[in-house]
Amino acid sequence: MNKRRKAGGLDKLPTGIPGFDRITEGGLPARRTTLVAGGAGSGKTVFALQTLANGARRGEPAIFVSFNQYPRHLVENAGAFGWDLEALEKDKLAFLDARLRPMVVRAGQYDLTGMLAGLRVVAGELGARRLAFDSFDVLLTLLDDRLAELHETLRLRDWLCENEFAALITVSLDPSDPRAAQRYACVQSIADCSLTLDYRLSGQTALRSLRLAKYRGSRFMEQEFPFTITDSGIQVLLPRAPSAAALAAPVGLSPEIEEARRELTARIAALDHFLEMKRAELDFLARKETPPPDKPQLDSLLVSAANRPD
Repeated sequence: MNKRRKAGGLDKLPTGIPGFDRITEGGLPARRTTLVAGGAGSGKTVFALQTLANGARRGEPAIFVSFNQYPRHLVENAGAFGWDLEALEKDKLAFLDARLRPMVVRAGQYDLTGMLAGLRVVAGELGARRLAFDSFDVLLTLLDDRLAELHETLRLRDWLCENEFAALITVSLDPSDPRAAQRYACVQSIADCSLTLDYRLSGQTALRSLRLAKYRGSRFMEQEFPFTITDSGIQVLLPRAPSAAALAAPVGLSPEIEEARRELTARIAALDHFLEMKRAELDFLARKETPPPDKPQLDSLLVSAANRPD
């Protein structure tokens, strides 16, 4: 069953990848193109294949086009995740081997017209509306001509728009290679949604993360999210939401900060007491040193009275 979620005016197709559909508020855009970029081993192919396999199980036929790997190897490798793609191949998921020999491409003018025509026929027979073009940059590398690369990228864009397919395109991203960066920028320009997968080693630990760069017509979470590749595929790790009890409890401080706060409060109270004592002491001394007003002497009063006329 095709389950679509709508965000505003944009239809979305869930990927079924744990955590990812929450980041995108429903999945990837329907009838539009999504770019998945990353270095070697970052999980680009796994992401695309997992998305199509999950959709096929929901009744959404799809076609996976590979420009780099032998399709039969992809099916066999997917067995490690328990996806059973062979069962889906019967009527829900097709694989197209689009690998090209370098000499064929360089021998003359090559374009995607013939492959796309055949792909439209297969999609019509299968009823597929979702496609994946895996390692599209391999084709661009074989063309090795910036103008030809741009022409074929735009040809693919126009064909996808004309047929209203939901497409996933994966490309390798190598920041140290200027030509790879140019190819990435070229493909990104035709994508409505773009995400980057990162893979690096920290000591003996593999660290993986993904980040959405753009999503036309939709809100999304822009921060970087860690993910893992488990025995069932990719899982995006989202920050845990606080429990109701945690939200109801007063916000506490760390023990070290709490102890410092108590010590500072005690010192302020002691200082206030000290100042009050000093103020009282100064007031007492001031009163003691001030001479009392002169009192009239008794003898003077008697003399004054004796000299007063009757």
